[in-house]
Amino acid sequence: MTTTHMIQAAGVLTLCAVLLLALVVVVLRLAALPLAGAALALDHTAALVARPLPPMPVGSPHPEGGAR
Repeated sequence: MTTTHMIQAAGVLTLCAVLLLALVVVVLRLAALPLAGAALALDHTAALVARPLPPMPVGSPHPEGGAR
């Protein structure tokens, strides 16, 4: 059985639907790559922002500027 006979047996609409589904999957996978990169960058930025502040050294002046 040749490829032409298999396409005719399956039907042109069925073949078009399968090709369309494959195209949609490829496009969605390509669109997911930049989105995953952006999510990774946002996660890294959030981890940097959420770091605890370093402790203030002993004997440092008060941030308000007044002596206590």
